[in-house]
Amino acid sequence: MKSVPILLLFLVLGACTVPGPSEPLAQIQTKQDQWHAKNIRSYRISVLKVQAIFHAQTNTVTVRDGVVTDQFAACTPAPFEGRECRVQEFEANEFTPDGLFQTALAYAPESAKYQLRVTFDEQYFFPATISSDQKEVVDDETFWRVVAFEPLP
Repeated sequence: MKSVPILLLFLVLGACTVPGPSEPLAQIQTKQDQWHAKNIRSYRISVLKVQAIFHAQTNTVTVRDGVVTDQFAACTPAPFEGRECRVQEFEANEFTPDGLFQTALAYAPESAKYQLRVTFDEQYFFPATISSDQKEVVDDETFWRVVAFEPLP
């Protein structure tokens, strides 16, 4: 009978720490090739980036003929920030599809260490979500999610 509570504790703790599937490098590169084959050179993309409990910000980037022409951001107060947040400066290219691929590819060689998870947009093939979280580091989780994408004429 003593083993039942221990088993339940083991199952609960195990459920909290089991990492999800990692995206292999080859699959990310294949999706990148599919994105490039679309040859979309003008678009607007909005990406939510959440850094653990510390900051959440949606960065919107407009690209015309392959060049960033506009960018702006809006933040949402994260638990650590209380009721107010301040928009942080950001590098626009990080939030383009190519920038998202670069992020995924940077984590991919050590995907188990970072518990890397990547999903892809079904129509355009760019990373729709990326999450990383080192097991041994507290409050380092980072999550990117494309919240809007619009090809432009």
